[in-house]
Amino acid sequence: MTDYSDFSVVVKNRGRPPSSWKWEIYRAGRNSPIKQSEGFFSTIAEANRAGRKALSLFLSEYQDEMPQQWSFTPGRSKIAK
Repeated sequence: MTDYSDFSVVVKNRGRPPSSWKWEIYRAGRNSPIKQSEGFFSTIAEANRAGRKALSLFLSEYQDEMPQQWSFTPGRSKIAK
């Protein structure tokens, strides 16, 4: 997961009103989500906001696990010398 631009948040109508919206995180080249909300949201905006926050947290947790000699810039992959 070296390129942040490979990830996107998609909001989909997956339930019944009044709370029918879920966020899903996709990685380029995959047909299925790598992560999705456990609950539903009543608006697209709420689901999108929560999905972007979840993506940020997901990426920061993953970056914490990477070897220290690797450094990442969103949109680029780079190994520090």
